Amino acid sequence: MLLENMSYVEVEAYLIEKDTILIPVGSTEQHSPYGLLGTDFITAEAVAREAGRRLDILVAPTINYGMAQHHMGFKGTVTLSPLTMTAFIKDITDSFLYHGFKRIIFINGHGGNIEPIKNAFLQLKYENKKGIFEVISWFLLPEVQEIEKDIFEDKNGLHATPSEVSITKLLRKEAFKTKPTEKKEVVRNKSYSPLSRDEFKKLYPDGRMESAPWLAKEKYGKLIMEEAVRAVMNRVREIMKIKLL
Repeated sequence: MLLENMSYVEVEAYLIEKDTILIPVGSTEQHSPYGLLGTDFITAEAVAREAGRRLDILVAPTINYGMAQHHMGFKGTVTLSPLTMTAFIKDITDSFLYHGFKRIIFINGHGGNIEPIKNAFLQLKYENKKGIFEVISWFLLPEVQEIEKDIFEDKNGLHATPSEVSITKLLRKEAFKTKPTEKKEVVRNKSYSPLSRDEFKKLYPDGRMESAPWLAKEKYGKLIMEEAVRAVMNRVREIMKIKLL
């Protein structure tokens, strides 16, 4: 059920029966020396595709870039501005609306994307566009946070977490052969938000935010991803039951 593998004729046939599409969205940004730059889109894509497969729902191509300006102090990070991100999400959503999709759900893997995505939805509603627009951030779902706490206690943190690194270890095992594994201090700093790229790097010099990514393991990734898929599926089922106005 991948849009990229379908013809327009097949999409027409799908829309006769269903009106829902999942869109994975992430970011290309630093995840400390321990994690992959692609972590956020790799995890979002995996969760969305597995949820779509089980629910028999169409999954759009993954959006690999997001609003990551606060990580720009680290090489390899790519960012869209908040305004560009909002316009980008709006245009994508508008395109699917035009073709007849009515429940457009972004499966998100990056915190910095949330507000721009919601702003895109607000703009669409300002333009009186009809439909249900949702963003589900898999890492913020209570079921996922509960299993993370069970496994990592208070060391999961907020960024470059052992949870997301565990999932990428499961999915991209070969990429971790060159990554460090030594333990470091977990520092918890009080600060404000949002942060500029310079403020962020000053507060989090190696890119970690209160996290211990060296605790990541493939076996944890399997457990966390399964919980994330189940939790996302539950949210999607709820959205599919909502009556369209």
